[in-house]
Amino acid sequence: MDKNNDNKIPEDGFDEAETKKNLVMARTRKAQPEPKEPLARTPLRKASKKKKNAVVVAPSPVARSPAAFSPVAKKIQEEKVNEVLKHLKSPVPRPEENKSKDKKGKKTITETEEDELTADRMSHKFIEHIGFIETGPSLNTYYLTHLLNMAQSIETHDAFTRNTFKNRNPDVFCIDKTRVKLMDPNIEYYIHANHIKFDRLTRTYIATQHPLPGTLNDFWAMIADQKVEFIVSLTNSKTASFPIYYPNKPSTFRNFGQFFVYCNSVIPPKMKYRFTEYKFDFVAQSEKEEKRTIRLYHYPHWVKNTVPASTKVVLEIVKKLRKKKSNSPVVVQCETGVNQSAEVIYVDAVCSMLDSGVEANFDSLFRQMRQQKSQVMTQRLHFLHSIATVLDFIKYHFLSIPDPLICQMASIMFSISKDFQYNMSEEPIDEKHPLKSPPMRELCEKDAK
Repeated sequence: MDKNNDNKIPEDGFDEAETKKNLVMARTRKAQPEPKEPLARTPLRKASKKKKNAVVVAPSPVARSPAAFSPVAKKIQEEKVNEVLKHLKSPVPRPEENKSKDKKGKKTITETEEDELTADRMSHKFIEHIGFIETGPSLNTYYLTHLLNMAQSIETHDAFTRNTFKNRNPDVFCIDKTRVKLMDPNIEYYIHANHIKFDRLTRTYIATQHPLPGTLNDFWAMIADQKVEFIVSLTNSKTASFPIYYPNKPSTFRNFGQFFVYCNSVIPPKMKYRFTEYKFDFVAQSEKEEKRTIRLYHYPHWVKNTVPASTKVVLEIVKKLRKKKSNSPVVVQCETGVNQSAEVIYVDAVCSMLDSGVEANFDSLFRQMRQQKSQVMTQRLHFLHSIATVLDFIKYHFLSIPDPLICQMASIMFSISKDFQYNMSEEPIDEKHPLKSPPMRELCEKDAK
């Protein structure tokens, strides 16, 4: 054998090996589906020579699959990319911008907590102020020396003098500057009623006497002109001199000149110290024929020259007025408009200011009221009972009162209650259907229902 031919492969063997190789490759091609689009191979990054333990990352088999390059997959991928780019390009809001948006919209949790803390501080300040007066000269002495004989308003009361037949008490003047007048200055109009407003309080009031038999139309003219929606009545209409000035039975109506009042419903009290609630449809017969709903709260058991049987009577009224959202004034009516009416207005104003986190100075508010309505709260028992009612409101409305202030409130209540506890109007007791007293917490809760 030739030595030069020892390492040569026979031609027949080479052809046979090549044929087997081609058959294997052909079978492999048939097993793999041909992609609709050419696959783009991701170039492999060469391992760095500087790094000894460099790892070569192979391309993802999912990215190399034919489905990843289908038109649907491409569209989804483009949408995701556009969404990411849009998010990256959008400006990041600053904290100041977020704060301004919160102010325009609803209050944030932090702002609400700050308001509650401010209201708590104002209530504590009110207790401390009352406690300081009581431990010094006492509230009784302070009222007699500083508030009772304070100078009356020097404003004139000419309209009161010209209309003596429309006044229930000739000694209770109606100040010209604050008296209620019709919007039309060409119409001569008079009613014994005065506007009462307080600094830093949006709610306004009208204190008025019980209408006389000849002033019923005047009363409803005032209701129409001032767009009143809430009336508080604190008199008992048992005599002819105190006529009922509204329909007091459901589905009945009464006419007062050009004013039509229809009684929609009557809700009697279901618990002690509550009032009867009337719902009226009120129509003023004019060119526009104005129509609206009026609610009247009637408590008939508050006798003249006394205070109510419980502070819950006034707090029940305050609870109802807290739901009021309109800007129209609240009409509060008693016999002369200066004692029971003044107590309700005074208590509601103080409670509203404290609840809003506004400082309520009992001396300043009393003087503001006296300057707008002549001879309001001329009896000390009404003033002292007003303070007691506000203290009850604070005790059950604000839950974060320190123990020393709670003890101070108890001491004040014990001291001032001696001056009015024997002048309280008791409600008649129905032995067959006795009424329960409402819990104080329910009357004073923040979200009163």
